[in-house]
Amino acid sequence: MNRFCSALKWSVLVSVLVSGTGTVSASAPPQGDGRLIFNGKVASTEVRTVNGSAYVKLSDMAAALGMVVVRRGGSYEILKKGGANQVSGALQGKIGDRLFDGRWRFSVLSVQTPEMYTVKTPSVRGLFRGMDTVRNDEVTGVVRAAPGYKLVVIQCRVSNGQKSPQTFWLAQSGVRNALTDMQGESYAPLAYDLEGAPTQSKILLPGAGVEFPILLSVPDAVQFKDLVFTLRNNDLSNAARFSDVRVSLTSP
Repeated sequence: MNRFCSALKWSVLVSVLVSGTGTVSASAPPQGDGRLIFNGKVASTEVRTVNGSAYVKLSDMAAALGMVVVRRGGSYEILKKGGANQVSGALQGKIGDRLFDGRWRFSVLSVQTPEMYTVKTPSVRGLFRGMDTVRNDEVTGVVRAAPGYKLVVIQCRVSNGQKSPQTFWLAQSGVRNALTDMQGESYAPLAYDLEGAPTQSKILLPGAGVEFPILLSVPDAVQFKDLVFTLRNNDLSNAARFSDVRVSLTSP
């Protein structure tokens, strides 16, 4: 049993894994391999029988469901394709996907280019002072793009997937947060409008999350491509625990 789980990543009982998702049949000799039929198609040719129960590879079952298996530390997660593939060191996805690096869950909820935005967090209002790309009123919190620029508001959500309370790091040091365009240029965020900014979020309990906008001002002609965003705790000492997500902002 242990060699199946560790070396081949065999799933739990097929009947449990796919309950309610389609029609399943499995045939397996007492000793040896058999086939798994899922919705009329062969999902796996390596069904194993262990103590009278049928097992298949997690990767085979995930593929039959149109999903992928991702290993995060000592656990495995079955996720939607496109929302979990790790390419060039970054988790890839699109607007609406929930990306998980084993510690933080991150989603881009919307992208807007409003004429103005009213900053809600008092400590953030002064961050725009002296910037060439925006015009702001620190009393009212209203921010507008400077002539030749457009305001960009990317609404996001991040939640704590760890077993202890954490604060999410937002300061520019040690992160690669940027909006990229079709010409290969990148633009750093001007501010994040949430409690605890500009350096971090408030303390998030396990499973808790917070929604917040990323504020940018970019030239009028810029065509959005991706948002690159670093997921990290406010612990600067362990770079191995930091990871990036890359979210496509283009239409399908």
